[in-house]
Amino acid sequence: MLSVFRAQAAEARLALVLCWAVILVPILVKWLRVYQHGDGGGLELASAVSLTIAFPLFVRTQLATCRGGADLTWPWVPVALLVATLAPMAFGALSLTVSYTVAAAVLLYRPVPAAVVVGVTGAGFLLLYPQSGLQTVVDPVPALIELMVFAVIFVAVTRLAVLLDDLQFTREVLARRRVDVERERVGRDLHDLMGRTLVAASLRNQTALRTLGDRDPDGAQRLERLHETLSRGQVQLRALTSGPAIARLDDELATARMLAERVNITLEVDVRTEPPGPHEALVGLVVRESITNVLKHSRATTCTIVIDRDDDHTVVRVVNDGTIRTGDTSAAADSRLARAVQAAGGTSVSRQVRQSEFETVSRIPMPQAVGHR
Repeated sequence: MLSVFRAQAAEARLALVLCWAVILVPILVKWLRVYQHGDGGGLELASAVSLTIAFPLFVRTQLATCRGGADLTWPWVPVALLVATLAPMAFGALSLTVSYTVAAAVLLYRPVPAAVVVGVTGAGFLLLYPQSGLQTVVDPVPALIELMVFAVIFVAVTRLAVLLDDLQFTREVLARRRVDVERERVGRDLHDLMGRTLVAASLRNQTALRTLGDRDPDGAQRLERLHETLSRGQVQLRALTSGPAIARLDDELATARMLAERVNITLEVDVRTEPPGPHEALVGLVVRESITNVLKHSRATTCTIVIDRDDDHTVVRVVNDGTIRTGDTSAAADSRLARAVQAAGGTSVSRQVRQSEFETVSRIPMPQAVGHR
């Protein structure tokens, strides 16, 4: 649970801590009353114990709804909290865990099961409330309403924490995307400006060579070396500006692992066959875009990247257990990833394999295979 808590944004952690502080106050008060009533504090003890047991269960439920907390989900928690609520009341001890039970049911269950748990909790509370001895002090209906209000607050704070974390993580992903877009813009501007300059210099150099002819062999040799330098500069400029700035494949995989760890996604990388040199940058782009899509469009908990070779193709397969939020695989197929792979003569297909598995397979042909087409 601690790792899931640490993975949340700072604002989300603050919201959760404040919520837990509010929950801990009545627990501390109950235990203080237990120590104050040495003999006759059995009912207070039962109430304090039920609150203490309910607290970690409810905290686990809250974290289960946060990003990366799917493994913390215990579907039976609301039922356990229901028992912790009604059991002490059956013996005359007032239990305040109604709020936790209702909030946990709303957070974990679908509307119908949640409504059933809320209904049973409310009915049981009203039925057993007279046995608590407070019937003459506080009416049960206002007491139940007050506890339900606290439940609504707990649910709202949990949803707020999830929303704050999603917003923070979206900002991080968008910032990374803006860096890539800015790099591409600088690359295009550099190509347009420096490319024209290098072409003009190369043309003037060739004109000087033709004009000089055989009259000055040493000068012609120098101009030839200058022409080779200009040609290398043009090749390097094209390589620099032909696409997004992609690091080496190992660096892209390391970045993917870092991002996956940041959001508690279990990432497995299986490089069965190293891609050839001409494919390394493109495979790096596929890895980058695939991970970015997983982070932006799904709430995956596991992701697998497999890099292999199939006949005359380099194959990159990325599978995650999240569901694309838009539900539109055609949009994914028209992504920057697909366009980059198609430009190299390959294909990229994104599809929902089953209800909880989304797959992107990119096939990049070998250079000689493209040449034979």
